[in-house]
Amino acid sequence: MSPERFRECLRLLEADYPNWDAPAKRFEKAYRRTPYTILISTLLSFQTRDEVTLEAGKRLFALADTPEAMLGLSEEEIARTIYPVGFWRKKAAGILEVTRTLLERHGGEVPSTLSELTAIKGIGPKTAKIVLENAYGQSVAAVDTHVHRILNLLGVVETASPEATDKALEGLLEPGELKGLNKLLVSFGQAICRPRNPLCSRCPIRSCCPKAPGKSWI
Repeated sequence: MSPERFRECLRLLEADYPNWDAPAKRFEKAYRRTPYTILISTLLSFQTRDEVTLEAGKRLFALADTPEAMLGLSEEEIARTIYPVGFWRKKAAGILEVTRTLLERHGGEVPSTLSELTAIKGIGPKTAKIVLENAYGQSVAAVDTHVHRILNLLGVVETASPEATDKALEGLLEPGELKGLNKLLVSFGQAICRPRNPLCSRCPIRSCCPKAPGKSWI
């Protein structure tokens, strides 16, 4: 699929976005959204369904939604609160470690650059890009399993891993076009283009998809 046709698909998805009931969309109103809560919520989400992450975040941020308040909780208390997210004990320790680093190196503020964020132990490029997009409105696109799967399904890229897809995106779209791509495709992947039982009959870009009957834009 050419970049121009992919842009048209994105415009169709953006138009249909308000109609989707996707867990990814519910984070926007779940709790006070700050760079810190967005960062911690993203750390919680690793290998965990969004529905579980959402409820864990609500419970945790009801107790502490600032770095200073978080350090007032014990590792065991955080672990109990975020259960049953995946690797909940390890994540509790990681939350405290990241929080201490923010206070010690950055005065409790979440950095707004990729290099500073990824210099913090426990924060990888995907987490950093989610924070930069959602907390600071930067034009970056985190590539998770949904984004990787959908871009390959549409024939936008032919890659074997999210990391390779992330690299391929750098030359596919203009930097300013990356903003919001993660949230759009993740929501699409949860509500319509699901890994199992996709709702092809309700898909706004069905004619763009080479895997669906009908017109292919490849």
